[in-house]
Amino acid sequence: MRKIGLAAILLAALIAVSCKGKGDKPEAETLSVNPTTLSLLPNSSGTIDITSNVAWTVTAPAGFTATPTSGSKNGTIKVTAGPSPISGFLKVQGKTKSATVSLTAAEADLALSETGGTITYEAGGTVSFQVICNGEWTITLPSPKPDWLTSVTPSSGSKDATVTVKTGLNGGKTKLQTFLTVKCGKKTVYYTITKDPAPNIAPTKPTNLQPTGSNVETIATFSWNASTDLNGDKITYTVMLSTDNSNWTSFGTTEKTSLKNSKPLEKNTKYYYKVVADDGYEGGKTESDVVTFTTGNSKNTWADGEVKQYNVNPDGSITEVPLGSTPRGVRLIYTGDGYTQDLYTYGGQFDKEVDAGIKALFEYEPYKSYTSYFTIYKVAAYSNEAGISIGNDYEHPKTKVDTKFKCTWEGGGSTGIDCDADIVAEYAAKCPGIKGSTEDDTWVNLTWCPVSIIINAEVYAGTNIWIGVGGGLNMISIAQTPAREAGGGFGNTLRHEYGGHGFGLLDDEYVYYYTQALPHDEEEDYRYWQAAGALCNTYVPEWNTAENTWYSDPEHCNLSLTPKVEGVNWNTFASREDYAPAQIKLFSGSSYYGKGIYRSEYTSCMVDNIPHYNTISRWKIYCRIKISAGETPSLEEFMSKDTDRVNTYASGSPATKSGTRMKCKGPLLKKSRHSKPYRLRR
Repeated sequence: MRKIGLAAILLAALIAVSCKGKGDKPEAETLSVNPTTLSLLPNSSGTIDITSNVAWTVTAPAGFTATPTSGSKNGTIKVTAGPSPISGFLKVQGKTKSATVSLTAAEADLALSETGGTITYEAGGTVSFQVICNGEWTITLPSPKPDWLTSVTPSSGSKDATVTVKTGLNGGKTKLQTFLTVKCGKKTVYYTITKDPAPNIAPTKPTNLQPTGSNVETIATFSWNASTDLNGDKITYTVMLSTDNSNWTSFGTTEKTSLKNSKPLEKNTKYYYKVVADDGYEGGKTESDVVTFTTGNSKNTWADGEVKQYNVNPDGSITEVPLGSTPRGVRLIYTGDGYTQDLYTYGGQFDKEVDAGIKALFEYEPYKSYTSYFTIYKVAAYSNEAGISIGNDYEHPKTKVDTKFKCTWEGGGSTGIDCDADIVAEYAAKCPGIKGSTEDDTWVNLTWCPVSIIINAEVYAGTNIWIGVGGGLNMISIAQTPAREAGGGFGNTLRHEYGGHGFGLLDDEYVYYYTQALPHDEEEDYRYWQAAGALCNTYVPEWNTAENTWYSDPEHCNLSLTPKVEGVNWNTFASREDYAPAQIKLFSGSSYYGKGIYRSEYTSCMVDNIPHYNTISRWKIYCRIKISAGETPSLEEFMSKDTDRVNTYASGSPATKSGTRMKCKGPLLKKSRHSKPYRLRR
């Protein structure tokens, strides 16, 4: 075996140590980014290259995202800008070194080459437009998407692009339209797509226009032969008039082949006249030939809102006097609801039924003896439909009839009717002396001029509305009475509603709640109406020990809460032999309740609509006539003309509405729609 010396071993060790340490100095850290600045468009992305020999992390500024957010050695990250313009610095961090990139998100720039396009009605029609944008954009279709909108391509893109819209068939005769929503960043623009309608064939022109010639009524019936429409479309007609054959005015449109003007034409004037037929679609209007006519000096039809003035004759008939003539001391207003224009010919249905209502009022005492005190105004009010609505609320009836005053019958087991008092006041104010400088002034003027609405309907119903406008008889009355009812009771109902409640301010005398006493919680309401001029003796009386009698309000109420005949208003008549004292007593029950309130006679007009007002009611109506005329009531004068002293119905009817009739609804108080406190229906 070969032996190695100690010196050789030491030399070998020294050489090994020297070789191991050569080149082992640590490598220097490197980190760089490219690019160092990056500008992006809204919602767009870019890349950044990272050169490094170590691990690194990325922190993106607000408004930007970066992926990945960490890595090792060389790599690439994706940076995405949000929708808003913003700037900041992205940081790449190594072990000890870092690098930054300046980021900028530009503001969105978006426009369309046009804002909309029109496509023909055929299937397969297309239209194109340019999206001009500096970033990524999207198109949102309408929701729900119309069936006729076939496709929109492309629905998204980057920078400028051409978009094509394809559509299907429009088989209808109405334009179709929708829009596309184009967005880039926070910017939004719209593109409107219009699809033309299918071709329309216009109706033929109307022919045989009337009237022609001369001496035509200033309210005339315009008529023509119907047009035809090959498409079967519904046709409307518009009547056009001109006095120079150049400037035309429309006075009405109808689906019928005739129309009356609602306001009188000028007298002794030549008119040019044509009718335009319209099927409601584009290109669907056809004009008739122009004809001429000349008006005369007269008309045979009421105009809408027209007022006529009458004096009442001794037999209850009326005689027209010039409008604006000095009225007699008492003024009454009659109008109608549910009467269409064709019912307003002079002497026609409106006149006949209103005249019947006027005559009914003056057939019996005390109106019969005081006809010379009354002036009547009749006011025409065109309704679009005939009849009466049904339901509890005239603003939202269950069955709606389009009438001027919106009279609405509750129906069922009630005779209640309501109406729009504002419109009633508007038409009543057309009468001389009613319209005030303010709305409240008009209402105050109406307090002495009650309104009767005759309704073009065949039902048993009737309601008077009291609206208080202050103290001391400042209260208006609106009486509503259908013109026809089975058995011919219209006159009796009108005397109850208009003659009793409306003018006489009387309360109901029949009983609805047979076993119940007048509730104490109604006293406040009664006191209000007492202050307004009605229900004048309905507060709880007090016993006057000194006089040994019940205290009685001196006003002339037809009811009393006084439980003894000696303390009631009608005792003056009950104590007279010539006033049938056996009939004039103290009968329990009135104003719907069976106890705690009293009437003077067993039955009367205010009980069951019989043609007889009891004595205290006749006295109160007489006083109202005299006070309205500015005169002082006289008991002696009243008795000298009072020829209806004996109630021939005294034992013929109970103190309730007839069993064959519907009972009126109980008292209904409403907040008035004016600045007035309440309204009460009776």
